[in-house]
Amino acid sequence: MTMNDPHVVTLEYRIEHGPGIDWSRANPLDVQDDRFDIRVKDGRARFDLKEHYATEEEARASVEAHYIPNWEIDVGLKRGPDVFRLRFDRSEIVHRNPTPGPPTLSARTSFSVLTGRANLAPPTPTEFPVPPRAAVKRSPDVDSMFHRYLGHLEGREPLSGMANYCLTVLAHMARGHGQAPTYFGVSKEVLRRIGDLSANKGGANVRKACSRYHPYTPEEERFLKSAVKMLIHRAAELEHGPDPSRTQITLADV
Repeated sequence: MTMNDPHVVTLEYRIEHGPGIDWSRANPLDVQDDRFDIRVKDGRARFDLKEHYATEEEARASVEAHYIPNWEIDVGLKRGPDVFRLRFDRSEIVHRNPTPGPPTLSARTSFSVLTGRANLAPPTPTEFPVPPRAAVKRSPDVDSMFHRYLGHLEGREPLSGMANYCLTVLAHMARGHGQAPTYFGVSKEVLRRIGDLSANKGGANVRKACSRYHPYTPEEERFLKSAVKMLIHRAAELEHGPDPSRTQITLADV
């Protein structure tokens, strides 16, 4: 049967994750977008496409260029590393103008290995993570901060080094430390406190030898993680584009 006018109807992805979480009890999630409807259920995400794509490659590009990466970074910032990744599994393609004969439906399947693993009583959320409501966009700068942040959560990166690195990248994005408060819509006090804590405290595994005698208090550690996480997300929002409705990030928010 010749496929004269192929049309990709559906893309399906597997939810992959590490042993620290179990999505098996999460209720189904339905999301409507201008370009597709999403159904998340039983460890899978199904994208029913509303626009015409003649090839699987074109269809995948429509959701994998930004939508899925943005979803994954949003979950990573909120829940931590290795908890939610979407890996392509299969597509459904219909023949809109087939040669004479019974209607046909093609399916193409990926054979990559599922990486989720069992773990002793991991958290079992009852809801799947919802795609980010605020428009965000990943970029090399955003991804570099995101991966350093995850590296800290995984124990591969000291908190002080991670926070200082992110502060440096933010200054680069704003074309200078002095422009960062206005560019990112964040108070000078937040940036000043991040800089002070990352440079002058931290205990063992710190950037400066003089700081090894001054470990972080639980509140200081919480502040640094929260502030950096919020600023990475704000950077991703700004990479998508300006939005005058965004509010300033202040110490009270962190």
